[in-house]
Amino acid sequence: MSEYVISTENLSKTYGFLFWKKEKPSLDKLTLKIPKGVVFGFLGPNGAGKTTTIKLFMDLIKPSSGTVSILGKPAGDIEVKRKIGFLPDAPAFSQYLKAYEFLMICAKLLRIPSSERKKRIEEVLAKVKMTEYAKSKLGGFSRGMLQRIGIAQAMLNKPEILILDEPLTGLDPHGRQELKDIIIAQKKAGTNVFFSSHILSDVETMCDQIGILHRGKLLCHGELNSLLSEKGCRVMIAAGKEDIAKELMPDSIKSHKLNNGGWELEFDEDEKFKEKLNLMKEKEGNFITIMPSTENLETFFFRTIENNIKTVNLNAEGI
Repeated sequence: MSEYVISTENLSKTYGFLFWKKEKPSLDKLTLKIPKGVVFGFLGPNGAGKTTTIKLFMDLIKPSSGTVSILGKPAGDIEVKRKIGFLPDAPAFSQYLKAYEFLMICAKLLRIPSSERKKRIEEVLAKVKMTEYAKSKLGGFSRGMLQRIGIAQAMLNKPEILILDEPLTGLDPHGRQELKDIIIAQKKAGTNVFFSSHILSDVETMCDQIGILHRGKLLCHGELNSLLSEKGCRVMIAAGKEDIAKELMPDSIKSHKLNNGGWELEFDEDEKFKEKLNLMKEKEGNFITIMPSTENLETFFFRTIENNIKTVNLNAEGI
């Protein structure tokens, strides 16, 4: 049994071919290892390649090169497919079917034994808080209600892993919170969760690990807390000590601003500079406060994307 729920090696996908120009890959040599027991957030702007990646996971399209395995087996393995719950981006539902009827069709397609279908449907409707709408037609449901029904069908087969493509998109704050609660409950129940999103605040509150995709390339991935961990330090200097602020303007400074009448300086990681700061703190006492400098996910995300764009542009210019 593999220690990873999802594992890819140099996974690439290029759509189409024009003989007069080389097509850019939608996904370019993705190597990713996702361990068991985590909620993994797959981030990237529109067109980054997130949906292409998920289609490869689900064996809906074939890779141009590279490999992908789910739960230790090739993505197309029939036994693996039975262990996956999947919600595509913007799923289409028949507006004339009732919620219960739709889930019954799904249960039959999943080959759930007839003796268990009714119980399973009732269980998943309860989990997504849609029991009272079981006999209501899908055509009268809001976007949030349809997403909950979509999650319900994904949970019908008691999957080991949920793969959700942009499940929070288009929902109001209340609807997003309901979906987040469902995802977190599934993690607590032992289900592995992989979902794509560009709603960074929600990802930050839900995920154990993240990956950032841009223009088909994986820029980084890992434990969320580690990626957002200490990157330097912030120094708070009390009002009236501007001379100290001027003395602490080395090359390693990232930013400086007035804050509540004093100075707030932010510096890159620099052990010699930290030593200097500590000596000054001993000398100046409470006029100086030193604290770790951490990023939120939004800041980290945009900094990572911007750095990649700069690198690509420099390479294109041959610098």
